Amino acid sequence: MYVIKLGGSLITHKDKYCSPNRKAIKQYAQEIKKNWTLFKGNLIIILGGGSYGNGVPIRYNLQNSMQEWKPQDLLMMTTKMNEWQTEVCTIFRDEGIPCYPFQGSSYITSNDGNVSSCYIEPIKSALNMELLPILSGDLTFDSEEKFVIFSSDKIPLVLNKELDISRVVMLTDVEGIYYKNSPDQIYEEVTQENFYVVLSETGVSNQQDVTGGMKTKLLALIELAKQGVRGVICDGNDPYNLTVSLLNDNTPGTQIKEWQEQVN
Repeated sequence: MYVIKLGGSLITHKDKYCSPNRKAIKQYAQEIKKNWTLFKGNLIIILGGGSYGNGVPIRYNLQNSMQEWKPQDLLMMTTKMNEWQTEVCTIFRDEGIPCYPFQGSSYITSNDGNVSSCYIEPIKSALNMELLPILSGDLTFDSEEKFVIFSSDKIPLVLNKELDISRVVMLTDVEGIYYKNSPDQIYEEVTQENFYVVLSETGVSNQQDVTGGMKTKLLALIELAKQGVRGVICDGNDPYNLTVSLLNDNTPGTQIKEWQEQVN
């Protein structure tokens, strides 16, 4: 079972409001279609929110429940994310890929921003039918905060509770995780031995991002690595990297190597 997250900076115009990059989406759809025999029933796509997932909370004061938000605006996050998923699914369908969208707030609840419960049986059913589930971040109802903007980077953690995921790839607009003091050099591996150092060198995005940028990605992939799942963060500007990063041992970008924590 594979999970690909398409970064919002790749598939939307992040400097605009709710603006899809249809050309890029089509290129990813074509890459998946070329390898559909390998991927059908074994792949889940997660969409980065980009100019949807970051623009909507800012416009409607929904970044967190401590702001002066309006109850009548609460639906805007989910309705715009549904619009975003529909945009992508339509392009995938036009390329001949049988896909199906799933709304995050309908199967996830959270506690202080972390998943507290989930129900993914419909997603499993879609996989059994050899469909391609299309997921995204969303607003979730939260037992501590009333609601939170639940990052798409955390969705693989939700899925791995009930699916046997072997690899999670996050395609971004950069080559991988850069050394803080050598911005032209990336870490090739994050391991049990060096993850504290790498984590200390990651930060937030330099574009609009309400969910934490590279640090949130790495934290999620480290948690997955502890559960035995390999992670990859790499450049998605070349759609071919989607296939290479999933199927090859020698991948582009930064690999987050899986390990099993010692149980005392």
